[in-house]
Amino acid sequence: MLGNLRNYLFIFFLVLFACVIGMQPLRPAFSQDFQRTPIYLRASEVIPSQWLKGHNYMVREKITNDGVVSTYELETVYGPLIVESTVLLLKRLHELRALHKMEVLQEGDVFTDAAKEAAMGTFYTAKNLVIDPVRTMSEVGNGIGRFFKRLNFGTANDDPYRANALASALGQVAVKRELAYNFGVDPYSSYSPLQETLDSLAWTAVRGSLTVKTAFSVLAFIPGGIAVVASLTSSADSLRSLVRDKTPLELQEINARKLAEMGVSDSIAKIFLGNSSYNPSEQTLLVGELASMKSAKDRVMFIIAACYAKNEQMAVSMRAMAQIMSFYNEKVEPIRGFIKAGNLPLLEKADGTVVAIMPYDYLAWTQRFANMERDVSDTLRRISGIREKELLTVGVMEPKTRNILEAKGWKIRERFAEATIQEIMAKNMKE
Repeated sequence: MLGNLRNYLFIFFLVLFACVIGMQPLRPAFSQDFQRTPIYLRASEVIPSQWLKGHNYMVREKITNDGVVSTYELETVYGPLIVESTVLLLKRLHELRALHKMEVLQEGDVFTDAAKEAAMGTFYTAKNLVIDPVRTMSEVGNGIGRFFKRLNFGTANDDPYRANALASALGQVAVKRELAYNFGVDPYSSYSPLQETLDSLAWTAVRGSLTVKTAFSVLAFIPGGIAVVASLTSSADSLRSLVRDKTPLELQEINARKLAEMGVSDSIAKIFLGNSSYNPSEQTLLVGELASMKSAKDRVMFIIAACYAKNEQMAVSMRAMAQIMSFYNEKVEPIRGFIKAGNLPLLEKADGTVVAIMPYDYLAWTQRFANMERDVSDTLRRISGIREKELLTVGVMEPKTRNILEAKGWKIRERFAEATIQEIMAKNMKE
């Protein structure tokens, strides 16, 4: 009797277990098998060999990836450097190459003679007044000290990108922007070794006999010289010229007008323009690329997403995304407009295809990315007229991630615009 009872109970629980299992929705076995982070990659397998080392830097072999963004470690003559994202790495590598060219210029006779001239007289005092106003005022005495006080140029400034008024009046700031343009670097870069060297060159040019034209005629005879700065889109160089010729305040006014013409409300424009994660150059490039897509509707969707940038890495990535989207619109296929799914700005083509373009480094199937994909796909299902969805990444993704995304209906294209980007970097980083 007891044995029969045990058999009945066994059969009962077996049937119950089968029923419970049968009630669960069928899902691909890999959908819950998330990639653990961090993921470690090798620089020699990810970065072209010619970029791994320069005169003043070396990229370490170990790369740390969080499933989306890679973090790089560099050894430089200026100290160790940690860079988040490949987009920001490419910017830093180009700055380091340009720094080497600047230092070659500083070691030459033309710069040395000009520096001697600049170290004499009123302009040398003015330079020190900008750098260390309190100490300089105490050293210059009553005569020239009273002269600078009467100029009443304030040195304190809440805006980190608005230049010191005295430096602006003496022309140093404009020369610095011109030098940055010719070296192909961002005059508002956060990389301090670049800023210090640009400032030194600009002050020497203002007071001494060194002109920008002379400097670059000298560099023309140096092996490698200065690389030609190429661009993804036809509007990029005109935007760089704008950064060269206009002050940060003027750039902000220009960007505000462009945003208004795109239909961005004043309230959203103020939030975006007031986001200090973007420097004037990055902000101008982003707005300018969006403005170039004149036939695209709802560009405000991109600006709304761009407002959420919390640091330089995110801001640079949003700028890169705008450039790549503009490249797609110009070189691949004109887009109808923008839509926002989750927190991401996506492109919509005339045939109802939605295109997600992401400047991701290495994409893995993590819990975070799975949640993001679910939010985006859920939003797209609620929008009428959407026929297909494509995902274009600048980097690569692990094979399992690609399989999962394709099973969810995404058409995948990895290394988008890679040939063009590598061609640009090859020109910019030529020895």
